[in-house]
Amino acid sequence: MVEAAAPEPPGPDSALLLHRIAGGDIDAFQAFYRRHAGRVLAYARQLGRNPDLAEDVVQEVFVAVWRKAASYQADRGDPVGWLYTITRNKLVDLWRKTGDTAGLDELQWQQLPGPEPAAGSPRSDLLLTMRQALARVSPEQRAAIEMAYFGDLTYEETAERLRLPVGTLKSRIRAGLRTLRAVLEER
Repeated sequence: MVEAAAPEPPGPDSALLLHRIAGGDIDAFQAFYRRHAGRVLAYARQLGRNPDLAEDVVQEVFVAVWRKAASYQADRGDPVGWLYTITRNKLVDLWRKTGDTAGLDELQWQQLPGPEPAAGSPRSDLLLTMRQALARVSPEQRAAIEMAYFGDLTYEETAERLRLPVGTLKSRIRAGLRTLRAVLEER
């Protein structure tokens, strides 16, 4: 089970730091890194099977933070969720680059760090149902769906990361969504 994220430490909040990073503020970047690097490393180690590669992933994540801070949108989620999405996507990229797609099978829609929903709650039932449904979708289709719908990427960005033409990506997503719909209608 994933532990709940710790509350924000004193000082500027992470959203403000991201805003300042987008403006090229190196001090804000360093503060953001100090605040989140440990949790990102723990998350990368939790998802990955190779602890040594987790440090490489953390480095790539924070390079992406420096480059993409302006893309953070507060109305779409908190900075920590955005950061964990980047981490997860970097792990997927690494697995695809190295040909180690077994990591994708282990990932199967893992919840981002945060409080686990209470057992029996509508949210926990929905999460369980979606995990079970996604387990019935092919790994290629599942990766495309997760990156495009849950990874906050456009179709073009997802296609680029998966090294696919956009049309092929859309076909995989459509086929995967048809499978999901059929599985969910069985319930």
